[in-house]
Amino acid sequence: MKRSIALLLAVLVISCGGGGDSAGSGGTGGSPGGAGSDAGDTTPAVAGTRIEESNAAVTLSSGWTNADTRYAWSGDAAVQSDVAGATASFTFTGTSVRWLGSLGRKMGRARVRVDGGPARTVDLYALPNDEIRTPVMTISDLSDGPHTLTIEVVYGVVVLDAFDVQPQTTVSHWQDTDPNAKFSAGWTKASTALPWSGSGVQNPPELAVTAQETYTQDETATLPFRGTAIGWIGYRGPDGGIALVQVDGGAPVEVDTYAPTAKFQAEVFTAAGLADADHTLKITATGRRNAASSAPRIVVDAFDVMTPGRRYEDNDPSIAKSAGAPEAPPHWNRNINRVWTEGKAATSNQTGATLTFSFTGTSVSWIGCRKSSAGGSANVYIDGVLVRQVKLSQSYPIEGYQMTIFRADGLANGPHTLMIEVTSTNNGPYVVVDAFDVHP
Repeated sequence: MKRSIALLLAVLVISCGGGGDSAGSGGTGGSPGGAGSDAGDTTPAVAGTRIEESNAAVTLSSGWTNADTRYAWSGDAAVQSDVAGATASFTFTGTSVRWLGSLGRKMGRARVRVDGGPARTVDLYALPNDEIRTPVMTISDLSDGPHTLTIEVVYGVVVLDAFDVQPQTTVSHWQDTDPNAKFSAGWTKASTALPWSGSGVQNPPELAVTAQETYTQDETATLPFRGTAIGWIGYRGPDGGIALVQVDGGAPVEVDTYAPTAKFQAEVFTAAGLADADHTLKITATGRRNAASSAPRIVVDAFDVMTPGRRYEDNDPSIAKSAGAPEAPPHWNRNINRVWTEGKAATSNQTGATLTFSFTGTSVSWIGCRKSSAGGSANVYIDGVLVRQVKLSQSYPIEGYQMTIFRADGLANGPHTLMIEVTSTNNGPYVVVDAFDVHP
């Protein structure tokens, strides 16, 4: 069975490009003089497709320029604007749409409308360094038909990278510090001066999240995960080396990370078409390099894990949070200090605080965090019945973000509630509720 999966992966693996210097130029989606790579892309914007900013379905007003070319954007390019009132419109057919852009300390705010309806304001500011190819906003429950999504710049920088039309999977972005990621002894922490995923914030004396790198043959990094696809987020550059990648012990796939110019947060390998089951990704540095490369450097920055289902963010109307007593600290706050899903998470360190998610389905996951400052404890209830006591503590340098803290399968197909009750001591380590995933 594993060998069959490996053969399938050899076909489905994408060793993403990123070796060029250019983010493209010319018109984008019919915009007059707009930025972006005008590749004449006319891929239909229908369910299950990723549509780049260069697609004919995207129309930009004036005021958009090429995004930072240090980053390995989806499709190798993205556009950005800091001009108040600049707009981008995307026409698609489907019941949901996901906007991929950038979240970080340089980002601003945008208004989003569907079919000219009421505006939703999206705050793109977060304290970590800018994250790329990241889900900024997902709009669901649309009628099954044609729609137009309009993004309007309010202030600051707004990035348009791509759109996923009617996505069938959720995306969890795991850092190299994830508790499940295991590195052999020859990996070292990459420089904090570079724009790695998750970097730029820390709890002193702890160091900021960066990436792991090695130049040494046979050093390995392994990650167990559950999902139908996985992406290794790393680096391409003039000193990039060659690695071998395996899924479930299958045939090794050679990945060359050389590029003429440095590209950060690059998706250097993707395996798709996996069964929705447990898998293991293994990366092995070969110590070899492209003839044009100056070194055999291999970098592991993060991982994107895709799982079938729909994600509900911590501020979704289906989630109810306890408020706390008058004049006492609030039970729940929103946090922008780390790489959370869509940029924000709910946090509490108040004993007895509760958060209840109402959903319909047979399987649900709590997406949260495990680290020293988010190492509280909680009870988990399904339909009012205690099913799990969770302790989240992890010691530095382990920091797990967008993790599946709890998953329940095999529920009756109907309405349910999942309640999280904080049990740790007041004002101690936090409990983080980043999102919930409902699986088919």
